[in-house]
Amino acid sequence: MLPEEKQDIEEKAKVLGLRITILPRIGIGTLDNSVGPEEILAYQLMGSEINGNLCPFLDMKTEKRSPHGGQFCQIYKTRPLACQAYPVISNSGSNLLLDSKCAFSCKYGNSCTPQPMESELIALNRIKNSVTLHSECNIWRYATGVGDDKYKKYFLTEGWYLQK
Repeated sequence: MLPEEKQDIEEKAKVLGLRITILPRIGIGTLDNSVGPEEILAYQLMGSEINGNLCPFLDMKTEKRSPHGGQFCQIYKTRPLACQAYPVISNSGSNLLLDSKCAFSCKYGNSCTPQPMESELIALNRIKNSVTLHSECNIWRYATGVGDDKYKKYFLTEGWYLQK
């Protein structure tokens, strides 16, 4: 989510009485030896499960369902752009990249992968290659250290990482 969407999401959570976790995702900066970026470009909403999945805005308390039969989104009409586009996570010309962890994408598309980090690495490389900045500007990525326990050995420790 973009910085301007962060405050909007926080306000929606407060109205609904939900406790949410929003972490930085991507930032830029000019200092190689700093511990993080000087400016944050995007944030990510952590899910309500231990692995960071399951959006906290899904209604898990009632029997209300969305038109496709899934859990009902409590902010559907005003959800962030990333949610509106999901499961599309990036595009390249006329090709769309679907989230390989999405059950719909696995069932009806050709983007289901057995490697959980593969789609994240592809997305990071596309971001790195598509952002045009002056030579002194660095791209930073925030690693949450959250995910399925069986893949913990592949995770980076939580914190900022300079993308070289």
